[in-house]
Amino acid sequence: GIDSLKSKQPISFLIYAPPYDELSGGAIVLHKLCFLLNSMGYKSSIWPYLYNDSLTKRLKRMIGLRRRGQKNPHHLSSHYPNNLAKNSDLNKSTVVIYPEVIAGNPLNHDKIIRWFLHKPGYHTGTIDFGDNELYFFFDQHSNDSNINSNNENKLSVVSVNPEYKDLELSDRNGSCYIMRKGHDRPTVHNLNNSIKIDGKSHKEIAQIFNQSEFFYSYDEMTMYSQFAALCGCTSIIIPENYNCRQDWVNNHPIGKYGVAYGEEDIEHARNTQHKLRNYFDELEKTSKEEVNQFIQKSKYFFNLL
Repeated sequence: GIDSLKSKQPISFLIYAPPYDELSGGAIVLHKLCFLLNSMGYKSSIWPYLYNDSLTKRLKRMIGLRRRGQKNPHHLSSHYPNNLAKNSDLNKSTVVIYPEVIAGNPLNHDKIIRWFLHKPGYHTGTIDFGDNELYFFFDQHSNDSNINSNNENKLSVVSVNPEYKDLELSDRNGSCYIMRKGHDRPTVHNLNNSIKIDGKSHKEIAQIFNQSEFFYSYDEMTMYSQFAALCGCTSIIIPENYNCRQDWVNNHPIGKYGVAYGEEDIEHARNTQHKLRNYFDELEKTSKEEVNQFIQKSKYFFNLL
């Protein structure tokens, strides 16, 4: 009929995301994806949700956000000036993007993408996805091939805070370390003159990286390992899940340069540190290409061509 002759509304995106938090990799990339989609000419907005945590955990998180100058729980980053979604943004041409930690379909929409920023179920212990959803994953480590068998659907959005640069200070000493997702692991490095950086702001951390000789990470996947290397600090992963550097890099390609997988790998970290900045510039380009493919696949899958 006449309706089918009317031109369809162009595809738009609504991203279900937590408040912007400069210390949460997941929050950062969700907000950055929204920014990139808009900059490519596709209307995109953030539908903010508060984490489904215990009240104590939520209060701690809010206090942390406040301490870092983020007063509003739905605070949108000035770094990525996105719009807050309105009810009217949910229509037939809208695709909703949920991170893998979201159970079910809170917005009760019919066009759903799940973006696996970590293995589904890792953070929540449960997986509750619907039918006819489209899945994308951040890197091989985040994908679950039992749920998503399409290895082509990679969507990595890279974000590097400009604070992380080598100030070339002459008197580095001692070490610093991070626990994050490795918080249950025992500390095995020498804790003398070693600063724990968990929970500090990027500005504070960049300063510590520039003053320390070594950085130890008990979280094998955090970008802080790369940030430390960008600041000229010798960056070392305390191994857990992989037998060797190559196994780790296969699952976490961003670990290619500037980071040691175990102390026996320090030479590699130091010899390749200088390659990291250019590598990140390349990844920025690649992530824009991946966002472009993401848009095309979404149009095709949801018949919004």
